[in-house]
Amino acid sequence: MKIALISTYAHPIALGMRYVSSSLKAAGHDVKILLMSSRRDTAKPDWSRAAVEALIEHLRDRDLIGLSLVTNTFHRACVLTQRIREAGLRAPIIWGGTHPTVAPDESLAIADAICVGEGEHALRELAARLEGGGDPLTVPSLSFRAGSAFGNSEVVRNRLAPLEQDLDRFPFPDWDLSTQWVAAKDGLVPARPENLRGALDTLRVETSRGCPFHCTFCNNTGLQILHQGCGKWTRLRSIENVLAELREARARFPGIRAINFVDDLFLVRREEELEEFTARYNEQIGLPLELDAFPNTVTERKVATLARLPIQLVSMGIESASQDTLENIYKRPTPLKRVAEAIALFKKYRIRTEYHYLVSNPFEPEQNVIETMRFIADHHRGRAVLRVFPLMFYPGTPLHKRACESGLIALRDVAAYDYMGTGALQFARHDYLAIWLRVVLSLRNIGGPSWLAHGIINFATSGLVRRLLDHRWFCPSVFAGYVIGRKLWRNFIYQPFIRPFKYLRSRPQAATT
Repeated sequence: MKIALISTYAHPIALGMRYVSSSLKAAGHDVKILLMSSRRDTAKPDWSRAAVEALIEHLRDRDLIGLSLVTNTFHRACVLTQRIREAGLRAPIIWGGTHPTVAPDESLAIADAICVGEGEHALRELAARLEGGGDPLTVPSLSFRAGSAFGNSEVVRNRLAPLEQDLDRFPFPDWDLSTQWVAAKDGLVPARPENLRGALDTLRVETSRGCPFHCTFCNNTGLQILHQGCGKWTRLRSIENVLAELREARARFPGIRAINFVDDLFLVRREEELEEFTARYNEQIGLPLELDAFPNTVTERKVATLARLPIQLVSMGIESASQDTLENIYKRPTPLKRVAEAIALFKKYRIRTEYHYLVSNPFEPEQNVIETMRFIADHHRGRAVLRVFPLMFYPGTPLHKRACESGLIALRDVAAYDYMGTGALQFARHDYLAIWLRVVLSLRNIGGPSWLAHGIINFATSGLVRRLLDHRWFCPSVFAGYVIGRKLWRNFIYQPFIRPFKYLRSRPQAATT
């Protein structure tokens, strides 16, 4: 069967879709991957007319068309689906990914069918039935729009299939570039490494699926709730299986310069297992390594083990340094003492780290934001990189439900999807402290002293400044000053004079055999 899989993401990685493609190819199907990426990380479609026309031509001989999307690419998927139908193509269009899973109703109003949850088994079964003349309308984990190209007159919603418990059974992601194309200004070009915007400079690898925690802002929580009764949610690949994928990738793409483990759970593994991985990774792979960590999974033995690897970066989400926010708003089981200990361990073993915080939370009291600012002033300096992200209300999460119930957003506010992930600050009183948090964070990023950071916090929270907040011009002025100052610093001081020397000093060396 001839199948096309289309990525709506701005970056051409599309790891989940590559897993689906490899599963379909293993069953003998002819699969094309069409990466509708863009130069800007935007939710709004910005492809050239030539790229869309080339996409349509690639789809003319396909029997089934699949689109992969997340919430902030919802409108990109809508535009592509409309263009495909306007071209008169008769192949059924099925949507998959996080957004169709957590927001099935609005997705099913557009696509012929949607895949809810993991797609490897579901798409393989659907293709088998379409090719063999079976009934596609009973495939588990699939739902069908009334009047779809599959011939059903009513909406069909099938039960979720059990989760695959042995991740080693899945074939490795499809990196056969001979069957892949990527959007360019003049159309679709072959997905050679030089056309993939660095996707093969640092190879993304998934070592696990699911997460045992239940943070209220995270898509994982909504997915975990949805899959109750479908088997164990948190699953790990074996060390041998991960290393086998890395060996195969290095043999296929000798230009890979680093490896990035994209899941949060690598450090949830037993200490003995990490030590085994370290020894084998250094012997067989040896490339600089990036991975994510969760504070609750960090121990000194694990960090000491990581220090023996060519670690390029460890990213860890702290989200808030207010115990009240962590426990009562984010439902995150992380004592601040444990966070401080994790930070100290990464400092002790001289591992370059990146810490993430959430800002612009309308449910968070101002005092809690101030606590986070003071924590940053006291605990972060040196090799760490600090980043902030605006809180997003992703459908299916407990915080999205709370925002709907409080009237902050509508239940199905599809217009808001364009703004998810953009990081745009609102000129509101609440976001005033988020601006100052960014100032404190930037100061600590460049090694500014703790006393100066506390002085900035005291100024930002003083009575005089508070009174100025009542003037409409004040918040926009502060924000504009911050943006201009940050751009001047980065473009004329940091990038040309400081960053090159920091990179040379901190660049890890690949392990030698």
